[in-house]
Amino acid sequence: MKPKTKALLLNFVAFMSLFLIFRFTLGYVIPVSGLWLSLICAVITSVIVPKFGVVNEGGKEKILMKSFFSDEREI
Repeated sequence: MKPKTKALLLNFVAFMSLFLIFRFTLGYVIPVSGLWLSLICAVITSVIVPKFGVVNEGGKEKILMKSFFSDEREI
């Protein structure tokens, strides 16, 4: 699997897992309708979720992760 494909899949899995956690948790705590709850959870998740990207260093592609809580690091 190419690093770009792996980074795309990691971004998708990270977003969906955190989105579902926030959706069910906030849906249980806050009585808000479905659309507003989804929008609130999507905004919170897109801020907090780690971002994965591919960088070409020395002819070799590396996957890097950048998080809201930490610096960039190689995966």
